[in-house]
Amino acid sequence: MKLVKLSILVMLMIGMPLLLTSQEAKSYQAYWIHEDRVKPGMTDEYEQISKDLVAACKEHNVTETKWLAMALNDNSYLYVSPVNKMADLDIDGFATLSEKMGKDKVSELFERYNATYNEHGDYIVYLNKELSYMPGGVSQTVEGQNYRTLYYNYVTPENDKGFAKALKNIKASFEKHNSKMHYRVYKTGFGVMGTYYMIAVAAENEASGAKLGDENWEVMKDDFGPLLKELSKHTWKTDEKRGWMRDDLAYWPAE
Repeated sequence: MKLVKLSILVMLMIGMPLLLTSQEAKSYQAYWIHEDRVKPGMTDEYEQISKDLVAACKEHNVTETKWLAMALNDNSYLYVSPVNKMADLDIDGFATLSEKMGKDKVSELFERYNATYNEHGDYIVYLNKELSYMPGGVSQTVEGQNYRTLYYNYVTPENDKGFAKALKNIKASFEKHNSKMHYRVYKTGFGVMGTYYMIAVAAENEASGAKLGDENWEVMKDDFGPLLKELSKHTWKTDEKRGWMRDDLAYWPAE
């Protein structure tokens, strides 16, 4: 936790505050990501442990924590929790679970994870609502659309502003054409080496996502082609991942 607080201090010093003003809060939302990179041969066991954790939280009515879950095609799992203030990072999300279930049993539950992955860690990302395109309101969850395509665009400090400007122009084009393809834009915060913008597109499944992409291209290609070329000028590396939002691995207590 001391290292986490030190990272926050560094973040504050370089101008990426976790604590946002009321005006900034309208444009950004911070999320704490826990990522597990699971061994391919341990997927079933790993998911069972995660389901056991969710069941335990439900049984004991844990209210200090909540998370969305996503399973990606590289066998990594992302657990996404909103962060609204620095004090959120000090909260023991499993205090109630330890009290009601017993510290030893909770420790045993989490120790079961150790054999299922070689790497795991935590970091912060920011949802940028101003750069995202969701005319009905920006939300991480879309009813009936649990499939995700994630586009990672890595930028250097000198290209950051140019990339953000290119994204603004792309959003303007989507608005102009009243595009049916919606997306959210996230930018890395502390805990990530380097900087990337991740663009998340939701769909019902892979086939419907590809169909929507093709249809969107036909409508927007005259504008979209040049805009994508401009965007690529400010990116030094790209990556693409696909996966599913996993409601069975998520925990979101009633509020």
